[in-house]
Amino acid sequence: MNNIPELTPFNFLTVNHKQKIRIATYNIVMMEGHNNYTLFHLQNGKKKMYARTLSHFEEQMTDESFIRCHRAFLVNPAFIVGYDKEASKLHLVNNLEASVSRRRHSNLNCHLLTNNFLCN
Repeated sequence: MNNIPELTPFNFLTVNHKQKIRIATYNIVMMEGHNNYTLFHLQNGKKKMYARTLSHFEEQMTDESFIRCHRAFLVNPAFIVGYDKEASKLHLVNNLEASVSRRRHSNLNCHLLTNNFLCN
């Protein structure tokens, strides 16, 4: 059974201010940027798209709980299943993959090493 952290205002991401729609950050596996839209991949396998840039949502996060591994991907490290260095891809739950850019490769390696994560 998952240990769901206690909910505070910082554990939610506001995706639509007018309709007051918020998503719990522990349910977000990955956010994928598509121009001025962001596609949320959720833990239950559902996808939701919102008309905001990926950087807009990244700025909302006060802590560093998500990793920006590519200009188009923001991932939740709790859902990383594997990392293929040669292909520069992160493998996540629900058969999701996120590319890792060369520029962000070293930051990702530091994060994975400090959290004792084994790489393929």
